[in-house]
Amino acid sequence: MKNDENCCSDDKNCLCPVEGIIDVISKKWAICIISHLGIKKEGYRFNELQRSLKGISPKSLSDRLKELKEEGLIDRDVEDSVPPKVTYTLTKDGRSLHERMKPLVRWVNERE
Repeated sequence: MKNDENCCSDDKNCLCPVEGIIDVISKKWAICIISHLGIKKEGYRFNELQRSLKGISPKSLSDRLKELKEEGLIDRDVEDSVPPKVTYTLTKDGRSLHERMKPLVRWVNERE
């Protein structure tokens, strides 16, 4: 993204190119979803992920999964069966983000 009048004038410290992704991962449940998907390499089915995220509503989970998919952080694999089997996993970028979140999670756990 090029800097323009609505963005930063200082390229070194400009966060404008990442605003979209920050908006997505800062939403409630997004980081928890990425964390859970990063732990279980074979992925989660929707109901299994919902059970592991105690307190999330089906709508919130569905919305976050859709947003994370649109950002290229998760894959949604649909197996051609009856009923269809849908599995959610992290993409390469999602795994990279998960790895970068680990120090933050460690820091939070140390504070408790």
